[in-house]
Amino acid sequence: MAAAPNATWHGGLRIRVHTAIGTALSQWQTFEKEAAGTFYQTSLWCRAWADTAGASFKVAIRVMVAENDAGEIQFILPLQIRRRQGVAVLEFLCSPHNGYGYGLYDRAFLPEAAAWFAAHWSAVLALAGPVDAVALNDMPDRLLGARHPLAAHFNLKGANPSFAMRLTADFDSIHKRKRDGEDRRMARKKEQSLAQLGEVTFGLPAGRAGLHRTLDQMFEQQENRLAERGVRGVFGPRERQFIHRLAELQDENNPVLAPYRLTCGGEVLAIMLGGLHGGGYWALISSLAPGPARKLSPGDLALRRTIAACCEAGLSFLDFSAGDQPYKRAWADDTILLRTALQAVTFKGLAWTVLMGARLWIKRRIKSSPLLMPLSAGLRRMVFGRRPLKS
Repeated sequence: MAAAPNATWHGGLRIRVHTAIGTALSQWQTFEKEAAGTFYQTSLWCRAWADTAGASFKVAIRVMVAENDAGEIQFILPLQIRRRQGVAVLEFLCSPHNGYGYGLYDRAFLPEAAAWFAAHWSAVLALAGPVDAVALNDMPDRLLGARHPLAAHFNLKGANPSFAMRLTADFDSIHKRKRDGEDRRMARKKEQSLAQLGEVTFGLPAGRAGLHRTLDQMFEQQENRLAERGVRGVFGPRERQFIHRLAELQDENNPVLAPYRLTCGGEVLAIMLGGLHGGGYWALISSLAPGPARKLSPGDLALRRTIAACCEAGLSFLDFSAGDQPYKRAWADDTILLRTALQAVTFKGLAWTVLMGARLWIKRRIKSSPLLMPLSAGLRRMVFGRRPLKS
């Protein structure tokens, strides 16, 4: 293993920039257990991504570990440099496969983190190395009770918000609060109709082989479902290798992946994959099988069962991730606005940031328009979509 890098002092913090995850891994694994952060900055998520998608993208890793003069870690900021259209761009590590652009922060440091980064961002850029542009995406405006530490650099709104719900041990009370009596009645009726087709089961797969098999089923279902809508290439070989690698690296006795499966008559109808971290469930990928059972809303049943399982497990929140779907608004307690920071460092980077900014603005306008969004989805489905597969 390579030696730890030399440290430099900025704003009262000693910062080391690691160009390999391995040199920071021990500190990272210890710090993330108590730090304020998201599932997408955990060492396991970042290691699995660097081994697969990151290697494919040929990213240059820049993990910044900052300590105070007592040797206590104040933050770990996982970054990377990726070449995009010939431009060297500084991003959050694991971009574009992050649900949130964030970091890991000591909880006592978090309230003052925004002021520190506002004063010392130029030093952070210099430590990261020469780049043409900065593109920090999907940064939650507020999270964990505080503004984002890089809030001073927000200059664009994200295309979608994110959503989260607060959990208690009593799922029934949440269910009654979130869904009215008619909705609950219809859900019970559909569940009873589904049970007439075969035994309905719900739970997690057993063993490592069962986990990998479930992931393969999920990717196949999701690929077919998206293809019906004219969306292709979302979960390609790179993304599949990444999630499978995450499954390989996790501790079987303390897993971080929770792929809940809903089956009927032995057939897997829906899968809800989430990550476990910080007392919460972070929704990652959901899938739905083709066939006539779709009319009985197995996806909705799988979601309800997943929420109930999270309540039973004593989790305190469920993060739905980005994407403005009606079911998220129906269940969520919190809407999380996402921001972007685009910054040109060189002249070549300036042209790139202008192009990326315009692209994000157009995407946001389409997604926020009651007219353009359904029109865009309809055209894509008509031109690129395929007929639903028969089970």
